[in-house]
Amino acid sequence: MKAASLILQFVIFFTIGLGFFLMAGNLFRFQSTLIKQDILDSASNLSASQISASSIRAVSSCKSCDRVSVKIDQKIIAGSTPTYRLSDGTINVLILEIEEENKIVRSSMHGLTYSVLTDAVKVSSSKSITLTYDRTKNNLVIR
Repeated sequence: MKAASLILQFVIFFTIGLGFFLMAGNLFRFQSTLIKQDILDSASNLSASQISASSIRAVSSCKSCDRVSVKIDQKIIAGSTPTYRLSDGTINVLILEIEEENKIVRSSMHGLTYSVLTDAVKVSSSKSITLTYDRTKNNLVIR
């Protein structure tokens, strides 16, 4: 009977230890997910604001030039590569999409899209982004 209680004691302690190990692992995984989500939210809003400010700079700079180009180096956001576009087909807004995380950020570009024509081309941020404003056609293009 003494040997059975020793085995039972070992099984109980092993189960308790495994439970604590799994609980600590899930706690760290949950914390990592929360931190990644916070970084993803902040960085995507910041990146959309940067593109918005650069497009305003392209439109408002060099009033005597026919064409203005602004080059922007974007980085990977929280391990994911976002895509950018200036229109969703009907409304001219800046749209930042991160497909791996199902994240979409929309920016009105401070009302600039009501006075400027845009295109609906998707551009990945794995390369540098160029905003080109053609003053003669009043068209802002992202490449």
